[in-house]
Amino acid sequence: MRVSNSGLFWPAMVLTAMALPLWAGVPEANEAFRAGIAASREKNYIEAADRFMAAKLYADDSRMKVKALQEAAAAYRAAGMREKEFACLETMLNAYPGYIDFSPTVDREYQIGDDFFRGHRDPAYWSLRWVPWLTGSDLTLIVYRAALKHAPFSPYAPQAQLRVARLLLEDGKTQDAIKHLRDLIHNYRDSDSRKYGYLELINVLMQLARYGDGDGAYNREANTVMTEFLKKYPRAPEAEWVRKRILEAKDISAERLYNLARFYRRRGRTKTAERYLNQVLRDYPDTLSVDRSEALLSRLDTKYEPMKFRPEQESRYQSFTETSLPSEGEPIMIAPENSGGKWLLPIRDLGLDTPVKVKPATIQKDEESK
Repeated sequence: MRVSNSGLFWPAMVLTAMALPLWAGVPEANEAFRAGIAASREKNYIEAADRFMAAKLYADDSRMKVKALQEAAAAYRAAGMREKEFACLETMLNAYPGYIDFSPTVDREYQIGDDFFRGHRDPAYWSLRWVPWLTGSDLTLIVYRAALKHAPFSPYAPQAQLRVARLLLEDGKTQDAIKHLRDLIHNYRDSDSRKYGYLELINVLMQLARYGDGDGAYNREANTVMTEFLKKYPRAPEAEWVRKRILEAKDISAERLYNLARFYRRRGRTKTAERYLNQVLRDYPDTLSVDRSEALLSRLDTKYEPMKFRPEQESRYQSFTETSLPSEGEPIMIAPENSGGKWLLPIRDLGLDTPVKVKPATIQKDEESK
């Protein structure tokens, strides 16, 4: 059976029409988009953003939705509404990642997080934006976490990890903060923020090691992190502080063993207590618990002989360079508060009434020149 060419024409035409974008088929979206452009030219950015969001709602094509979201984000940015701009960026990144330039969009999220971290707050009500205390909430954590999820190895990521950890510590979420600090140290080896991640992690682990570190896990991790820090930054200004924390970590380990020895002594297990005390004397001879451990061991074991040599204990306090106050130039003759309102600054004695001492040789040279 023969099929005429005219029979294939109409189906081909229909398929071609279906492949074309149907922007012209949504007049409400085009009208809203044009209204948004007009409002943006008049610098009515909130109205423009509302129009663009309406165009996004009316549009049935992904490209036009993305274009409307991009224009809405630009309008919100011009109006200083960072929260709504972030919402537009998140919609594009999650729903339309194939239609946008991904890297600059995520970078913009990091920049919004930086703005919130520096203290930016959106107005709670646009009509009352002139009232300074009617502001929105702090979205630093939300924005940074979303950006880190999209691009964890962005150039902005190391500093964001450090800031997120710091904010989590302030909120009392210690374990979440430790996770971010570990990721910062492990994933960003050439970052400037890594050094401060080391220091923050050392500080947190040492605080946990002082209280409630039953098996000594936090203390052991702190020792590992401090050793890595000194290998990588031996000349850092914070190196002395880290060395003092190493001494403190040894004191904590020795104190833990000493307390275990006391526990087993009360339980009547003398041999176990002696083993822990000997470990203190052998592994931590320069700690603060060594004297008590030796005294307790001598009571448990009458054959024990005290150590003939014991290393000197270092100071547990960090030393600082003493800097004296700069000396005053000239003595003050009249202070402003004692001048009866005449002077705003102190009047100093410049020594103008002091006779100048001239050497005789200088006078003779002046007479000869005459």
